[in-house]
Amino acid sequence: MYSENYSRQTALAGAERARAPETTDHELAALGRSEEVMVRATVAERVETPLTVLLKLAEDDATSVRAGLARNEREDLPLEVREDLAKDKAPEVQLALVRNPAAPNSVIVTLSHSRQRDIANVARKRLSEQGARAAILGRVGIATS
Repeated sequence: MYSENYSRQTALAGAERARAPETTDHELAALGRSEEVMVRATVAERVETPLTVLLKLAEDDATSVRAGLARNEREDLPLEVREDLAKDKAPEVQLALVRNPAAPNSVIVTLSHSRQRDIANVARKRLSEQGARAAILGRVGIATS
C-alpha cells in the first residue's frame, strides 16, 4: 500500500507534467485518464489538450475537473459543453465559467440568472462591464463582436 505522501507526490508530478509546454497530445490524453483528480483538472485547463479528451473530462465526477474545464480558454470548445457547465450543480464550476473570458455572452446571460447570488452578481457585472466597454469603443469607431 502506498503512503498518502507518495500519492500526493505522484499527483503533483502528474500535474506538473500536464502543465509542461512540451507535453504531447498523447501524454495529455494519458494524463486525462489519471486516477488523480489534480492531474485530470490540470489537463482539463490546458488549451492544448485534445478536444476528445476535454469532452470526456466534461463528464468527470470530480467537481475540480469540471471547474478546470470551465476555466479552459480554448476558443473551439463546443458551445454545448459550456452550456452544460453553466447548468452544473457545483458553484465552483459555474464561477470558473463566468470568469473565463472565452465563455460566450449567451452562457454568461444564463449564469446571470443563477440561483447562486454570488454567481449571478459576477455574471451581471461581467455583462455590464462588457456593455460599457462596447459603448466606449463604439464612440471612437471601433466595432466589437
